[in-house]
Amino acid sequence: MADPINSAELLKLVQEKQIIAIQRIENKAVKAATEKRFKAIDDAIGSATSNWVKAFGSMSADGTGAPLTDMIRAALSSSNSALKGLEGSVIGALTEAVGAAVTTAQAQGAAFVEGASGKAAAKRVAVPAVSLKEERAAVKAAAADGLKESRALLRKPVVERLGLRGILGGLRRARNALSRAKSTITTSVNENVTKTMRATATANKAKYEVWVAERDACVNCLKYAGQIVKKGEDWTGGQSWDPNQVDKNAPGVRPPLHPHCRCRPVPWDPAWAKPGEVSLPEAISREAERSVARGFSLASESNASRVRALKELLSGSPSLPKTVLERAQRDLRRGEFARGRAVP
Repeated sequence: MADPINSAELLKLVQEKQIIAIQRIENKAVKAATEKRFKAIDDAIGSATSNWVKAFGSMSADGTGAPLTDMIRAALSSSNSALKGLEGSVIGALTEAVGAAVTTAQAQGAAFVEGASGKAAAKRVAVPAVSLKEERAAVKAAAADGLKESRALLRKPVVERLGLRGILGGLRRARNALSRAKSTITTSVNENVTKTMRATATANKAKYEVWVAERDACVNCLKYAGQIVKKGEDWTGGQSWDPNQVDKNAPGVRPPLHPHCRCRPVPWDPAWAKPGEVSLPEAISREAERSVARGFSLASESNASRVRALKELLSGSPSLPKTVLERAQRDLRRGEFARGRAVP
């Protein structure tokens, strides 16, 4: 076998290439199961708003008569159509996605072990059997809740009282159900990747696992990045770079930490670290600190949370280059990230 690859290349392999490959599988399943349904609801929301203004003069006007009845009927039809057959669509797409993710994760695990150790990876990995029973129940419940909540709002007395807000509220309840189904897909894919990585650790006699997070992960996931536990054990729960989100009473956790989380554990053996060089866990931790310092994050995460995380980071002794540290200190004084929060 070739020599082990250095920690920078190993980090790029697991944090970018391998996560991106799984993300493509995940996105394909989400698109197949929910894209047209989301579009139908969004189109219905747009049409309802436009038709309301045409019929009653403004978005804040009261609605009455036949136009109101027609709008309620159209909104109910759109909600029912968007959620009809959702369980079958999701489980069909998820069955294919999980199979592809597990197969891909097996290859990724072998590539990682060989890159980290310089030795041939175990040929046999006892991956746990895949069961989508919980996912099926979750999607079924989401669809049922969405229909029930939509119908509760899309009743004439309710819409007469709430106006356009009642129509839009009913449609948005259906959209929320689709979002729950989408979360079920992403979580299931990544949970099965995690199981495969644990099995990879077992097959290759790795005694430990290290937490890998995306560069724009949330402040909670970034706190775990680089942390090591004994194989199969949980990480201490409730950790976060944002002091407001720390929960000292939380139970232990394993990735994925939340819906849409793409964190993963990878096998680790201290013997794989090269003498005199930064180890992979150290490299992951340093990259997480840099992400906090730069504010790398999705738009869904509040700026206030990222600033609190930055303050917490700078209160310690972060392993940051001088230029990154100086910029982070300026951003903290400013209360915002001057270069934006997106990963360059």
